[in-house]
Amino acid sequence: MTFKRRAARVAGIAVLALTALTAPARADGSYECFSGERSPAGDAYSLTGWDCVGAGYAQVTVILRLGPVAGTYVCGYVFSWNGTLAGNVCRI
Repeated sequence: MTFKRRAARVAGIAVLALTALTAPARADGSYECFSGERSPAGDAYSLTGWDCVGAGYAQVTVILRLGPVAGTYVCGYVFSWNGTLAGNVCRI
C-alpha cells in the first residue's frame, strides 16, 4: 500500500471513530406526555406523566409538554398504563 492510501485509510477510520464518539445516546422508545412531575432519586429523577402516548420500556425518551418540569428526559426504564407513565433513572 502506498503512503497516500494508508494516510487516507487512517483519516477515514479517524473520522468514523470521532463520529461514533460524538453521536447522541440512542433511546429504544419514546413517550410524549401532556404534563408530569419529577422527584429526585439519587443523581437522577423519578418521573410521573399524565396523558401519555408512546412505546418502549428501557432507555426511553420522555417528553413532558407542560408544567414546571416540562422538557425532554431519557429514562432507564418506564412503565405505562392507561395513559399514565412512571419513569425511573431519568436524566434531563
